[in-house]
Amino acid sequence: MQSPAVLVTSRRVQNVHTGLDLTVPQHQEVRGKMMSGHVEYQILVVTRLAAFKSAKHKPEDVVQFLVSKKYSEIEEFYQKLSSRYPAAGLPPLPRKVLFVGESDIQERRAVFDEILRHVSKDAELASSPELLEFLGSRSPGAADLTSRDYSVLDAHSQVGADGEAFDFFKQQDQAEDEGLPILGLKGEDAGKCEEEEEEEALDPLGIMR
Repeated sequence: MQSPAVLVTSRRVQNVHTGLDLTVPQHQEVRGKMMSGHVEYQILVVTRLAAFKSAKHKPEDVVQFLVSKKYSEIEEFYQKLSSRYPAAGLPPLPRKVLFVGESDIQERRAVFDEILRHVSKDAELASSPELLEFLGSRSPGAADLTSRDYSVLDAHSQVGADGEAFDFFKQQDQAEDEGLPILGLKGEDAGKCEEEEEEEALDPLGIMR
């Protein structure tokens, strides 16, 4: 599995005390064979922590990247945190249902966003090995970007005159308001849904509530 495309950004880290910002701005529907498929939630990571940087990055650089996770993966991560840090006061997980409609997906995205914002503001949780593993800094788990995704990043990460890479997520709020796509998984990973026991099933008739 490929590592996420990590870009230098001009954005400032809001959580100065942890050096990490986490949000869930968008979801991606991944279609499998026949009518099968599942939903992945895209986690935007903005950080100055060395654990997420490569040797080419400077100590003062702030970097950003996307990680896509299924409900079951977020649930597993949540349970690990709840078990090890019972006093963390994490917001409750959204309910789990067999068939999810658009309203369920949007509700889950909002709750996941709240949970990860909470994690990124907590100094203990933000530096936990569980989070580092979940975001892919120590083990595979980051989005396996397709060539299409890399072409999008390449087109928006040109180095400017000041030597800093173009900020692909700088106008994140505008993208959300206008419903613009960010990026996510497609294609080859879609077939994996049949091997997962707890996938989120999309409406088999394509009718979203």
